[in-house]
Amino acid sequence: MEKYSRNQQIIDGELDNNQVMLNIEKGKYFGLNPVGKRIWDLIEQPKSFPEITETLLTEFDVTKEQCEEEVRAFLDKAVQNEIIVKSE
Repeated sequence: MEKYSRNQQIIDGELDNNQVMLNIEKGKYFGLNPVGKRIWDLIEQPKSFPEITETLLTEFDVTKEQCEEEVRAFLDKAVQNEIIVKSE
């Protein structure tokens, strides 16, 4: 099963309840809203898509379909931008 984890080349910190990150290799800054920040916190240790969505469903008032759709979009974009690493 695919697992998602943080790219270890990312420097991160919190600013006004948002997560800010710098990809050292690419020289790009990224910011995460509170939900993105929570996903970032969850994947400190590798987690599968179902593990991430199950946790978020208990913490946020959202339907399962909306949660899965938004988490998938976030993870795909974060992998594309090399913030998050996807492994088998």
